[in-house]
Order: sequence, then C-alpha cells, then structure tokens
Amino acid sequence: MNHPIKKIAASLLVGLAGFLPATASFSQSTDSFPSKPVRLLVSFPPGGFADLVGRALAQSLAQTWGQPVIVDNRPGGAGILASELAAKAVPDGYTLYLATDGPFVINPSLYKTLPYRPVKDFVPVALVAYTPLALVVNPDKVHASTVSEFVAVARANAKKPLDYSSGGAGGPHHLSMEAFRLTAGIPLNHIPYKGGAPALQDVLSGQVSAMFSAISSALPYAKAGKLRIIATGGTQRSALAPDVPTFAESGYPGFEAGAWAGVVVPRGTPASIVSKIEADVMKTVRDPKFGQRLTAVGAEPFPRNAAEFQAKIRKDQQRYGKLIADLHIVAD
Repeated sequence: MNHPIKKIAASLLVGLAGFLPATASFSQSTDSFPSKPVRLLVSFPPGGFADLVGRALAQSLAQTWGQPVIVDNRPGGAGILASELAAKAVPDGYTLYLATDGPFVINPSLYKTLPYRPVKDFVPVALVAYTPLALVVNPDKVHASTVSEFVAVARANAKKPLDYSSGGAGGPHHLSMEAFRLTAGIPLNHIPYKGGAPALQDVLSGQVSAMFSAISSALPYAKAGKLRIIATGGTQRSALAPDVPTFAESGYPGFEAGAWAGVVVPRGTPASIVSKIEADVMKTVRDPKFGQRLTAVGAEPFPRNAAEFQAKIRKDQQRYGKLIADLHIVAD
C-alpha cells in the first residue's frame, strides 16, 4: 500500500521534471542571444541622421552577434508611428528601437496625447550618437561672423526682426533657435517648413536669414561660401568643424543645441538580455572604427550606459518641457 506522502513526493517530482527543461531552455536562449535576426526600428526615412546612425550600428552589431540586424524605417508623425510599434513589440530583445530626442523628450510636451509613454513603455539601453546643431546664416543677408555679431545684427533689426527657418514648429531646429532667442534676448521671426532640407534651401537662397542646422548638412555649403557657420551647440567643438567655436566659448555657457540617438527596448524585456545588449552596444560605440563611420555621416560617438541615458532623457524632458510651455506650443 502506497503511503500518501510518497504519492505527493512522486507528483512533485513529475511536476519538477516538466518544469526544469523549460527553465534550462530559457536560460540557454538568454545566454545565446541572439539566435535569430534582430529588428532595429528607426523613426525617420533613409538618409537622415537617425537612419545613418542606425545603419552603422546595425552593421557593427551584426558582426558582433553573427546574426542579421535589419533596419526597419517607419517614418511618420514626428516619430510617433515607430515609437508606438516599438512600445507594442514583443519584449524579447529581438526588436530594438533607435530612439531620438524628438519622440522621447519633445513629443511628450508637444502633444496632448500619445499612443506610447517614453518612460513607462521603454527601458533605456545605451546612447549611441550625438550631432550638434549649428547656427548658420546667409552671408549676404547677415553680416556676422560671431555670435556676438549675430546678436548685434538682430538687435539692430528690432523693428523688422530677422527671419529664421526650421524643419517645423516644435522640432529641434525650432526649439534650439527659440531657446537662443530667449537666452540672448533678441527679436527673431520664425518661418516653419516641412522638413530641414527645404528650410536650409531657403537660407541658401536668401529667402530667410538664418537657422539651426545639422552641421553635416551645412558644412558643404559653408565650404563653398554659400553659408556661414557662426557657432555649434555641442559641449565641445565638432570634429567636423574644429575651427568653429561652441556657444559656450562664444559667451553663452550652458547653452546646448543638438540631437542624440540611443537604443531602447520595450519594457518587460528580460534584464539579462538588456544587459547583454547594453554591453555590446557600448563596446561598439567605443570602437574607433565605429567612430569613424559616425564622423563620415556627420555624427559623433556618444557612449552612455543605461543609467546615464535615463538621466539624459529626464534632463532633456524637463528642459524642452519648460521651453514648450513658455512658448505655448501645442501640436494637436
């Protein structure tokens, strides 16, 4: 006659036998991550800052992992489309999102409602790249070579403020110029465009006087004498234009204008996988060869770990949030 305790023990052993393979399997899949192709969502079309950074990163990670890393461009809606897709993706590490400051730190203050929550729906993994924005002018319209001279010209035209263009209201180009306008206390008139390219073209043609532009976009025209780069908004001089001073060097310490890109994953992704992706991305970004790839497309390596990335997001959300509130900008 079987003892009741023996029956219970036997049933427990059967249960454990069924449980252990699953546990071992999960541990193995974590250790061998990735074991299939990885998708990297990018919220902008091919050819721009985020796309070029994403492709450079995907190429490097594919070499490290021995698995394809496929760039999936999902432009539209100021990055909202890609952000929503990423937030709702299966949290298994096989969908990465190359987050940028627009969707993550500007949109929450710009839009009344969003189908994603930058802080609650994602886990920051690592910052990858940074590109400073530069104050550029049409040299025939604005006779200034330094920030102080630009400020003097703007003040001298108080009755008819200088026009400046941007890629759209609430975008980094617009907010950077507005931040500088408030900091310097100068009159300027904003003319929004549907994208940074047409905005820059009208500075070139003389339709408008100035704008904040990605330095990589402005540099060829500056070398040809069609634009003048007054200053860059990075914390240090850009490797692309080492002769151009920063705003801090020009008498405006603490002023910053730039755009960043970093990897995030959907919240719920296993911590062990997040840690592996973080380590591999950080190793990639610190590789001098990767840095050369970024420099070639107008960006700079910006290696920051998960904790530093999270702090950057919070700091920029506060900075842009205050600016957007002060300017009463609402996108919808």
